[in-house]
Amino acid sequence: MRLAGIWRYPVKSMQGESLHSVELGPTGAAGDRRFGVQDQESGRVLSAKREGRLLLAAARTADPVAITLPTGESLGGPGAGTDAALSRWLGRPLRLVEADGETVPTFEGEADPADDDPPVETWQGRPGGFVDSSPVHLLTTAGLRAVASQRPDLDWRLGRFRPTLLVDAPGDDRVEDTWPGRRCTVGDVELEIVKACGRCVMTTRPQPGGLDRQLEILGHLSRVAGGTFGVLARVVRPGTVSVGAAVGLR
Repeated sequence: MRLAGIWRYPVKSMQGESLHSVELGPTGAAGDRRFGVQDQESGRVLSAKREGRLLLAAARTADPVAITLPTGESLGGPGAGTDAALSRWLGRPLRLVEADGETVPTFEGEADPADDDPPVETWQGRPGGFVDSSPVHLLTTAGLRAVASQRPDLDWRLGRFRPTLLVDAPGDDRVEDTWPGRRCTVGDVELEIVKACGRCVMTTRPQPGGLDRQLEILGHLSRVAGGTFGVLARVVRPGTVSVGAAVGLR
């Protein structure tokens, strides 16, 4: 198996950037989910699990970050101008905040993605970055082929699932389902596969590039695999990973 792709998402729930190589450490890919959009009244960091419009904006690493809103407006890093533009766009008082090594962020999502006015659920992340749980998310090309063959009428493009690493694996089975509890090497980096990745409403949200709202994406995954797809990992031995690196399991 080989590493086929790497992605980083500088602002939580916005579109990210494809990379040739990246440093993986305790908080995941360097710069991943470094920033978040915070509600000034509740103090919660917004997620596309609740505020789906975030997926229509894009962010890339700059000095420190560059954001493009769907209106075409370009924003820089944290500051009054960025906060005002985000607030105008989403219609409430917001600020762009940077994760630190001490603050535990609180996120919110929708308890029922099929409900147009769903109840809100909250959960806590971890210091150092605005990730929901484990800092590294892996998918395989074999897994993508498996779900596409099961439901070819649905749009299974990679953008729905926002992985950190895409592994090129042979076959058309969900091979990563057997990985939790194992160690995975990507070049010289070693990961511990912690658990299967539980999927949420974000997989059903519309996104740029023609990805339409498809609730049945989540419905299918719930029926065939308990709502999981891909795996989550933590970094055991840090280092730099590059596209084309050998991927192994033990």
